[in-house]
Amino acid sequence: MQGFWYPFRNIFSLVDELGIKPFTGWMKSAQYSEEGLEVEFPIFQDLNQLPTPLGTLFYTQFSRLPLVDRLTSLPLMAAVIDFDNTDVAWRKYDSITARELFKQFGCSERLYRNVIGPLVQVGLFAPAEQCSAAATLGILYFIILAHQKNFDLVWCRGTLREKIFEPWMDSMRTRGCEFLDGRRVTDFIYDEERCCISDVVCGKETYSAGAVVLAVGISTLQELIKNSILCNREEFLKVLNLASIDVVSVKLWFDKKVTVPNVSNACSGFGDSLAWTFFDLNKIYDEHKDDSATVIQADFYHANELMPLKDDQVVAKAVSYLSKCIKDFSTATVMDHKIRRFPKSLTHFFPGSLL
Repeated sequence: MQGFWYPFRNIFSLVDELGIKPFTGWMKSAQYSEEGLEVEFPIFQDLNQLPTPLGTLFYTQFSRLPLVDRLTSLPLMAAVIDFDNTDVAWRKYDSITARELFKQFGCSERLYRNVIGPLVQVGLFAPAEQCSAAATLGILYFIILAHQKNFDLVWCRGTLREKIFEPWMDSMRTRGCEFLDGRRVTDFIYDEERCCISDVVCGKETYSAGAVVLAVGISTLQELIKNSILCNREEFLKVLNLASIDVVSVKLWFDKKVTVPNVSNACSGFGDSLAWTFFDLNKIYDEHKDDSATVIQADFYHANELMPLKDDQVVAKAVSYLSKCIKDFSTATVMDHKIRRFPKSLTHFFPGSLL
């Protein structure tokens, strides 16, 4: 599932230009740990706007975290402010882990374990001890020090392909754009005189190109670099140093209605190195709004341990985790399921990877 945050003005402008309405309204979200509900995030733009970062800290509802633990996050603001997105700042913070950063600035163990650690794990798709402190500070700036309403988000009311990409492609076709399906890029031709790519090679076919944009994941890009002329370019060879993360997406149809207080929910700390989110599709997707039963999607990140499991094992784990967050899932029966595995599909922002 892909959320669209308030600052994504380019996306919102695009759908307005296309004359489509693919998104839900602004929706609340929550965060769970093994102990239960930890945090509820309101719709910040509906509340009085307070100076940064007071709005984020004051309006966020902590269900079980004591005030004394929350206050240990304040020294961390110095690092968030110090991280000004310059090369100097990246070099300063990218060499250490997010876990080391939180310890260095005095965050309590409970704050780290139940709130900040899981937030990083969901935002960067890996445990804090495996994430760059620089990338972490970038997320914290977005959540805490940017405008209060930047944390608000909407969801697509169906698949991105159906609701956004297909109307967008239709619009481009009317302007003369041609889409070539089934043409896998295998190589490029580099023009030494102009110092740019002049042609794209797709197997036995070659297409002249005025510009080339590679909109692919890390693992796909790495394979392309290894097997093409790009392997002769230093700037592309550095991409081979990057790492990626597995994702498993589980869609479940239950036999009865289960009340899910918030549409989107982030979770971690369930005894595994993975983080996960779950979504109430009855409140998001048009196709499930009138369903008589609950439809849930759970996306698991850093899902190395789930990738080799059989579908029924993955379903059992997903239901077990859901039941720890919302007890009524323990008495509901899964009537159908759909599982998709995405090996090496997300970027791993490990320490040193961004230098």
